Amino acid sequence: MYQYYYGYGDTFYYYQGVVDIFNAFFRSPITGLEMIISNYDNYSGEAKDALTYHLLFRQNSAAAVIRTGGFFSLFSFGSFIGTSFGITTLAFLGNWMLYRVFTDIYPKLHLPFAIAVLYVPSLCFWGTGVMKDPLSLAGLGMFVYGLYFLAYKRSRGYILPIFALIIGLYYAAVIKAYIALALMPASLVWITLLYKEKIENKTVRMLMGPVLLVFGTAFGALALMQLGSISEKFALENMMVEVVRTQWWLSVSTERDGGTGYSLGLVEPTVMGMLKTFPAAVNVSLFRPYPWEARKVIVIPSAAEALFTLLFTVYVFVRVGVWTTLKALFKDPTVLFCLIFAIIFAFAVGFTSMNFGALARYKIPALPFYFSALVILLSYKKK
Repeated sequence: MYQYYYGYGDTFYYYQGVVDIFNAFFRSPITGLEMIISNYDNYSGEAKDALTYHLLFRQNSAAAVIRTGGFFSLFSFGSFIGTSFGITTLAFLGNWMLYRVFTDIYPKLHLPFAIAVLYVPSLCFWGTGVMKDPLSLAGLGMFVYGLYFLAYKRSRGYILPIFALIIGLYYAAVIKAYIALALMPASLVWITLLYKEKIENKTVRMLMGPVLLVFGTAFGALALMQLGSISEKFALENMMVEVVRTQWWLSVSTERDGGTGYSLGLVEPTVMGMLKTFPAAVNVSLFRPYPWEARKVIVIPSAAEALFTLLFTVYVFVRVGVWTTLKALFKDPTVLFCLIFAIIFAFAVGFTSMNFGALARYKIPALPFYFSALVILLSYKKK
């Protein structure tokens, strides 16, 4: 796609960094390993001399892609297809772990979850290659798996869940900061409400529900505040300014290159300014481009998938009903978790993308959670 349709893309620059690591490793294994496991600021003179693009290694998100690709390149003779296969396998493992969590909670829904988590077309297409998006998927799935089996289920030992949690948190936070922003409060609410279901006394369980919900939300907000104090890029005000700046640049580049863009209107870099665009941003992520907005061949598959998402959403809510849906949100922690994450994440990418081509890639982490929530809701009607 990048080679023959676009003719350019970040993947070319990432791969050049991978090649730099591969070549450096075979000149000096110590230098190659240093480039994989160390930050740019700690590189030796030999490591810096081996780089083609120094700027990429200074950016944590880009460097994470390059270092991961550099590791896989050592087993694939430095080839692009081998490196791409390694990163894509990592993405699949993350998705598979997410699938295992959902099927552990709802064993009878294994086939619908396979469709919702593993077979989404845009996820299978854009969640591949030497790019940030597959590592976002890997981090997301591994984090959820590690959190569930370590903090709640505790049925598979501690080594794999701890390892998955650490790797998942690293990729989720480093690759795209707003993944951590959406995931932290949603996951903490989810785990606390799951623990509520373990309370045997019905009265106590009902009374503890609101308490645990408030506790989980507050703890998630506190965790985000602490995250902002540790790293300035996670501070809310800095993220808002960066988001508006990114939005402006994507709008300019889309107009310059003749891309398929969209607009949410003039947005101020304030909390209220962002909240005003919330419904429109979520709508554009989940249900757009509409069929009449697919003015390029490359956008048609995205428009078809968005139309299916809209029709399936309407079908589920009509079939299940408003009352049953509301009861499920208060009764089922996993439905609430999936929708909280999917909607917050959909807002983040819809607010920043400003381009249907970029949106098709950026939104894929939200899709397995959103479709899984719909699958669970539909199962309530069948019961």
